[in-house]
Amino acid sequence: MFLVVVCGTLILSSWLARQVSAVGRDAYQNIEAFANVLTMVQKNYVDEVSTDQLIDGAINGMLSSLDPHSAYLTPDLYKELQVDTRGSFGGLGIEITQRNGVLTVVSPIEDTPAFRAGSSRAIRSSRSTTSSPRT
Repeated sequence: MFLVVVCGTLILSSWLARQVSAVGRDAYQNIEAFANVLTMVQKNYVDEVSTDQLIDGAINGMLSSLDPHSAYLTPDLYKELQVDTRGSFGGLGIEITQRNGVLTVVSPIEDTPAFRAGSSRAIRSSRSTTSSPRT
């Protein structure tokens, strides 16, 4: 019985090692392709581009290709986000979008000044985003 367990374990571990190895090989080939492109861009691009800028751009592109909600934050942007999101939040509490070049309130957010004031969805502005909206 012991021999059967040992043989089964060896066969299973051998199979698992091949599966992990195959995944690893593909990943390393893709990383090698990325490194080659990175080197070519650094050597041949018309302007000087830092490695950090290129890698940040690659990571950003990878995440943004997943869905519209995924994004990469550099360490500096992440620290800024942490500072900006601590404590209490202020503002009107409205969700806005741009429709046909016009800022439009989509809806007020519950338990905010806009919600309590009974803000409607009909608020629109044709001014730039730096101006206060017309109602």
